[in-house]
Amino acid sequence: MKIFKILLISLIAILLFAACGKNRNSNQEKNIVEKKIVEAKNKIEDKEKNVAKKPEINFYIARENLGESKEKFPLSQIIGEINLDQYEKLFNNASFTDKKVESSKNNVGDVIISSNDRKIKFAKKAKNNIFENEEIGKSDSKIIESKVSLRDKAFSYLLSNKLREIDNPKFPDELGAYSTYFVKDFFEDGKLILLSNVYNQNYFFKDGIFEKESGYRRPMEFQYVLNKDNNFSFDREIYPQDGSMYAPSVKKMARDDKKTFDYLMQGANKEEYDELMDDLFYLAQKRGLDNFSHKLKDIPGYENDVVYIEKGPRLLEGNIEIAKKKDYEEAKKTVGKDSWPHCEGILYNKRTGIAVKTFIDYFE
Repeated sequence: MKIFKILLISLIAILLFAACGKNRNSNQEKNIVEKKIVEAKNKIEDKEKNVAKKPEINFYIARENLGESKEKFPLSQIIGEINLDQYEKLFNNASFTDKKVESSKNNVGDVIISSNDRKIKFAKKAKNNIFENEEIGKSDSKIIESKVSLRDKAFSYLLSNKLREIDNPKFPDELGAYSTYFVKDFFEDGKLILLSNVYNQNYFFKDGIFEKESGYRRPMEFQYVLNKDNNFSFDREIYPQDGSMYAPSVKKMARDDKKTFDYLMQGANKEEYDELMDDLFYLAQKRGLDNFSHKLKDIPGYENDVVYIEKGPRLLEGNIEIAKKKDYEEAKKTVGKDSWPHCEGILYNKRTGIAVKTFIDYFE
């Protein structure tokens, strides 16, 4: 890296000297060149510092000892990615308190996330509707309170990112958004099993509005196995079977546990769709898209003469369906005449300002 820096700075110096014209020996030109060299050097160093500042985020789970160490429940890393944006979002609504407790000993299934020197153990269960997560210190821990399970959220992010690896986009301009509702984790025959509901939608973006291309919503099983370093690496994913075998295959996935089966079979909800829109918002920012988030009255093509629908049989809270008034009234006239009276419109998500093309097929 140092040799590369020296070569790069030298190259910049040569180019600048060559550009100075015939009076290369003038003090003024030398000063300009020296100043440019210093600026280039500083830019390189600043870039390296920024790279160095990027935290390494790792995810660990405590498991049964296989005889490889003296620890009763050693920690194994779950190989995968939780990015910085997701890490920060984990703690968005958490309360960092000054409460101190003696650091708890690890037990099977305990999950710890680490970022540089910071280690946080997630609570498995809530006490009086509050999850007491531990920020682990040398001798004691500080409590981080949350109203939702940070453990489940972290697993959800981990699996969403894994699915992004598995489901390669078909087109370069496609945006694949994921909302993963984590259901359960357990160990089985030395494997780590993760069960989750997965909601995927792939979008294209044009003129300020997103359009759904394809997607799926289904329960999934993810299996991780111990590698030679005794860390859990992804092995395979399992999908439900089609047709009449769908429910029986989900039941098998749930290991015949009714509560788990019910969670895996439940329908879409507000939180799930909000998470999908949050992910789409993040992807749009990362892609560098412009004009993809709007105020309600400023949606391209839907600024005037529109109908706002805030209640409907499939409309989730926090979203509004919008149709052009002319299209809405014309479609309304076909109710009772056509087999599918409908008109084109958009589904607007209040939380993100994202508008997605849809069809409106119920009328007041």
